Amino acid sequence: MRLLVLGGTVFLGRHVTAEALRRGHEVTVFHRGRHGADLFGEAEHVLGDRAGDLAPLQGRAWDAAVDTSGYEPADVARSSALDLGHLVFVSSCNAYPAWPAEPVDEDSLVWTEGEDYGPLKAECERVAQAAMPGRVASVRAGLICGPHDNIFRLPWWVQRIADGADIVAPGDPDRPVQLVDARDLAAWMLDLAEQRIAGAFNGTAPPGRTTMREALEAAVQATGSGARLHWVPDDVLVAHDVEPWDELPLWIPPETGAGTWAVGTERAQAAGLRCRPVAATVADTWAWLRDGGAAAIGDWRAENRPRGLTTERERELLAAV
Repeated sequence: MRLLVLGGTVFLGRHVTAEALRRGHEVTVFHRGRHGADLFGEAEHVLGDRAGDLAPLQGRAWDAAVDTSGYEPADVARSSALDLGHLVFVSSCNAYPAWPAEPVDEDSLVWTEGEDYGPLKAECERVAQAAMPGRVASVRAGLICGPHDNIFRLPWWVQRIADGADIVAPGDPDRPVQLVDARDLAAWMLDLAEQRIAGAFNGTAPPGRTTMREALEAAVQATGSGARLHWVPDDVLVAHDVEPWDELPLWIPPETGAGTWAVGTERAQAAGLRCRPVAATVADTWAWLRDGGAAAIGDWRAENRPRGLTTERERELLAAV
């Protein structure tokens, strides 16, 4: 299969490219050359900015494309007008107005207006469908994790636990979380491309499959740090004005984020999405960090990474319980 990957050198796109090459596909990677230019010597690298001129891609044809870098509808409209047999577009659960305050499924209403991230992703889906009716799989991704994670939510926890000592663990330890390994998501998206499967899918793990306790204890086991997890109740975190997602990644108070980890995935599971155990993802994330992965990713999109608790804040919260 001749495959075009739009943005295939940092995180999810990197895993898509690697898996496509492993399967023997003929891969063209379109990117700006700022990251990963030395990767994938067996792939064709075409440099350019999708917000500008797509001339290097004009007059060519691909059996399928995987778009991991579409955020602006005008950009997605231009790339979707290329000669593509099928398109897998990486959207987001933020496309649902109800999420994360409420549970959603693959038939929930999506944004129809707005200029923020979620509404723009929903509009990107629509312009892709308009350009390629019946030939687009929109994958509304959840919390993606694994090696090469440049947003650093799960890696923050793994590194903090690797550092050892007493650690604030947030909320109810048995609260479910939905984490999807980028490698599993990448492999499944290629399945969608190969089989020409269209539709809207929630690309994350099934609800209730993993708990926060399992994820953090897996990090204790993988790192061998001997770190001690102290579970601090939600009301204590709220009373101390802990910033959800930023000071404590993967945590949000249940009264404001009841649907965060309640994303229905029936259609995605029926289409073949399978997720490895969280312990395997955590162990591989730790191996990546241990081998210098955090330094290798540089500062691209660093503004979206969590700050994490300072030592002083962590002591304050531990003292409170």
